[in-house]
Amino acid sequence: MSLRRVLFVLAWLVLPCALAAIAIAAVLFARQGGVEPYRMPHTDRVVAADAATLARGDYLARIGNCRACHTTRGGTPFAGGRAFATGIGTVYSTNITPDREHGIGDWSADEFAHVMRHGVSRRGALYPVFPYAHFAEVADADLDAIYAWLRTQPASASEPPSNRLEPPADSRRALVGWRMLHYRPRDARIDPNDRGRYLVEGLGHCAMCHSARGERGSLPPEGHFAGGRIPGIGWYAPPLDRMQLARYSDGELADYLRTGTSAHGSAYGPMAEVVYASLRALTPDDALAIARHLKQVAPAPLRAPVGTEAGNDPGSKGVQVYAHACADCHGKDGEGKPGAYPPLQGSVAASAPDATNALRLVLYGGMPVALDDGPRPHSMPPFVQQLDADEIAAVVNYLRRRWGGRDSALTAQDVEAMQGIVVD
Repeated sequence: MSLRRVLFVLAWLVLPCALAAIAIAAVLFARQGGVEPYRMPHTDRVVAADAATLARGDYLARIGNCRACHTTRGGTPFAGGRAFATGIGTVYSTNITPDREHGIGDWSADEFAHVMRHGVSRRGALYPVFPYAHFAEVADADLDAIYAWLRTQPASASEPPSNRLEPPADSRRALVGWRMLHYRPRDARIDPNDRGRYLVEGLGHCAMCHSARGERGSLPPEGHFAGGRIPGIGWYAPPLDRMQLARYSDGELADYLRTGTSAHGSAYGPMAEVVYASLRALTPDDALAIARHLKQVAPAPLRAPVGTEAGNDPGSKGVQVYAHACADCHGKDGEGKPGAYPPLQGSVAASAPDATNALRLVLYGGMPVALDDGPRPHSMPPFVQQLDADEIAAVVNYLRRRWGGRDSALTAQDVEAMQGIVVD
């Protein structure tokens, strides 16, 4: 018997057993904690829609960043269609307006809560781009308030594009296997009275960007808040822990969350968007609760080590580029200018374990958050057409060595690779 035929026979003998084992495991997984996430609830429970509940739902939806994620650029609010790049393709957000055919207009309150907590809708399991593991922490009353408020928004018949994913990820059935490998529901929800942790781990879903990812895009516990590259968009989210945030006082960090600016630097890129679309709505008390919680978080096992002081060559190309292209704004010693240009000493761009943000900002520039009642923003200009790849690598290496304590060794090839990233 040929080897090919032997393999064929073995495949037919083993495959049914493997599928049966997966099916049994899926049933056991689906019933964890007495819950059946793959069976949709059907109830007629009525949710209050008084003014106080709707105002609360509006506030909570802002904190959860629902509009930013479920609205495409220039599109109808909450009508979906925003693209999220992943390692397996592109996922598009769904329509969550009250339209009965294309949105959630005929969903019950319990069905909405089920989708939020378990990531399973009428179409099947949702991709983990949707942070259901975090929304599972949200209290019943808060989910009801969000549901009630969403039902007051204008309905839209917009139908988002179909997801563009590689097989086998293009089949929602494959998500059951992914969950079996990488997702375990918590045994108990976070106490809402532990306000900072409740907001950070729940509606805020901060770990979706600020954690180190594992196999197949998973978020392993040991990478929680360890920092990591945000999939598909060319930005790095730094660690969120007491080590990273030590330079902030509680009040400074709370103000930064609401304004995107501080004496230690400004928010750019996706963080600037989050501040503008979501965090600026935080009440002072909630912002302070979040800040206090984050400043108590212990560094995660997968967190990259803190940089060590690196030497500088006064005659290096990086020093020369910095002197003629950067020093006028950021200062000879990287001190910046309060209220205008951020300092480089200890900044995320300089000190982060990953050089992505520093490289990205030098190449393409950036605009900090512009709020009506905030300071006048001063944008970072792009240098992609003023400096060549060698010069950009040299100046980024210089500022990360001098003000971030990082033994940076970027090359022109690294710069060219960054230029090849397509960003929405």
